Amino acid sequence: MSDLIAAFTSVQRANAALMRQLSLLAGVHENALRALVLIDDTARSTPTEVAGFLELTSGAVTSMLDRLVAGGFIKRIPNPADRRGSLLTLEPAGQAVVAQIRRRYEGVMRAVDAEHRAGLYLVLNDLATGLLEQAQGVVSDAAAAGADGT
Repeated sequence: MSDLIAAFTSVQRANAALMRQLSLLAGVHENALRALVLIDDTARSTPTEVAGFLELTSGAVTSMLDRLVAGGFIKRIPNPADRRGSLLTLEPAGQAVVAQIRRRYEGVMRAVDAEHRAGLYLVLNDLATGLLEQAQGVVSDAAAAGADGT
């Protein structure tokens, strides 16, 4: 089991290194890259959704979004469901950054999946499910600990 944990930790480190390099190439912070991918995935995100996803304060996200707008990566459009709010959409520069990120990951996934006879999809889905279950377990454990005073 320790070999699997070490391998997973290596994947996390390698992913962090790739994201650092991609953020340098794009000229934006790594959190901004994650925000661009989220906005692409959702087609339109709110600043509140971005803040929740990145686990940042609204002030920090507002500053980051201002920089992304100024850099031509995203634009704010009025939110028809909330006249005080805005929706975020990608500009062509943001679309290009996300496309480059996806190309890098697709290349890696295609090569690894071919080597493992198309089983990578199942493994990654099972891994994601297990991690989400563990995250929920941590929340439940913390709530239980708070309830009984420990």
